[in-house]
Amino acid sequence: MSRLAIPDVRVKVGHIEDGTHRIGARTMAGNGDMKAHVATYSSVTGMMKWGSVGCALVVALVIWLIS
Repeated sequence: MSRLAIPDVRVKVGHIEDGTHRIGARTMAGNGDMKAHVATYSSVTGMMKWGSVGCALVVALVIWLIS
């Protein structure tokens, strides 16, 4: 049985903007700008909430049209 080659998907970061040296580290906020990340997260979750409401309305409309 052969195995599929899985590439190394870790982020190989040399010197990050905050001056640290990390190899193989996954950094979310390397420069400490958490306000921007929180704002982006809030907007994405808001879009998901209203998108799911919109999908539910479309599903209800389609079910109503079929029946």
